[in-house]
Amino acid sequence: MAVYAVSDLHGQYDLFKKGLEKIAFSDNDELYFIGDAIDRGPDGIRILMELKNNKNMHLILGNHEFMMLNAVDPNGKKKCNGPDAELWLYYNGGSKTFEQYGKLDIKARRSLLLWLQRCYVIKTIEVNGEKFCLTHSYYREDLEGKMYHEMEYDDVWDIVWRSMYREDYETRGSDVYKDYDHTFITGHVPVFRVLSRLGYTCDRLKIFQKGNFIDIDGGCAAGSVPRVHNGALFYRLDDKKVFPIEFSEIGLS
Repeated sequence: MAVYAVSDLHGQYDLFKKGLEKIAFSDNDELYFIGDAIDRGPDGIRILMELKNNKNMHLILGNHEFMMLNAVDPNGKKKCNGPDAELWLYYNGGSKTFEQYGKLDIKARRSLLLWLQRCYVIKTIEVNGEKFCLTHSYYREDLEGKMYHEMEYDDVWDIVWRSMYREDYETRGSDVYKDYDHTFITGHVPVFRVLSRLGYTCDRLKIFQKGNFIDIDGGCAAGSVPRVHNGALFYRLDDKKVFPIEFSEIGLS
């Protein structure tokens, strides 16, 4: 049995499947998807449904799932008029996801929403005696181990939007991770953008690590970008091995 994490595939289902193939994922393994399965790319709902239908796959909510939950009709109707609808549809690539979502029957939409509401926002697990805290981006000790439906809107917002590597004032956070003995596995801000802001060149698809903070966002939100090393990063917690999957491996470059 092995435990894996991946994050921020943004609808790139082919990368998702290629990654599962590369790690030889089996029924004896566990996969934690650390947010942003949806939006921008073509097949976000397809990824969500695969996560939902596999008992050894788990979703930790990201800011894009958060926006979706606060945009679509809570009863599963084919409507998108919630408080985050404009933010989701027009500014964060949610229109592709909503189009797919609308093709599900109402029973499937209700089931998907119920499952999303029961997903964790922060979850700590232990692998080989080491603690790993899985969170899309930020951390608050008082919110650890809570499902989405147990939390207030502003508290979820803090966790899925805030980062010490975001430049905008509203979402800028401090380095809270160094105060804990967990190893934090996160996504949210693509590694190549983090490295660029720190003055480094991203010469290959790789994780970013600062102390006990690890970013595994491979930059799928941008899609296949020439001369940018982006794609999916599958991270095995057992031995900290990284499995990168670039767009070229699925015929895109």
